[in-house]
Amino acid sequence: MKLEAASGRAPPGLLELLRDLGDGENGFMGTPVPSGEMGLEEYLQRCVEGPDPARLRPGLAPQTVFWMIDDDGVAVGMVRMRHSLNDRLRAHGGHIGFYVRRDRRGRGHARAALRMALAELAKRGERKALLTVATDNAPSLRVVEACGGRCDGESVDPESGRRLRRYWIDLPPPAGRPE
Repeated sequence: MKLEAASGRAPPGLLELLRDLGDGENGFMGTPVPSGEMGLEEYLQRCVEGPDPARLRPGLAPQTVFWMIDDDGVAVGMVRMRHSLNDRLRAHGGHIGFYVRRDRRGRGHARAALRMALAELAKRGERKALLTVATDNAPSLRVVEACGGRCDGESVDPESGRRLRRYWIDLPPPAGRPE
């Protein structure tokens, strides 16, 4: 499995992935593609523009979207990695969110993808990553804890009312950079 940054080219299986995600699940927001609000090409362009602060609506943090690509070259999941935190992301959302297609779960994709996303975040100079996970999302809680997440308490998502656990993960300094 590998992470591939979103580009103008849709990898095989991407449309199926976006349909599976639909309106979202467990706090991971859906996309406007399955509803027809936005075409796939327009959505991909939005993903490509996500890292550029000049192209974002006010209040949004720059983010990179990665596709989880399995060994057969098929998109089986996605990761949204925010480059920094704003007040909203500190409350819920954090630095990284991940989603794996329902028919591809239980195969280690989320754990591998989270580890790779943490390495990408470290390359950007972050020293700690915040992840927020719904308290009733046991599989994601296990993934975050397996990747070194330390819970610093619970909160309530002000938008959904769901209980969240807040996890911090220490990131190693990028290679060639002292601690």
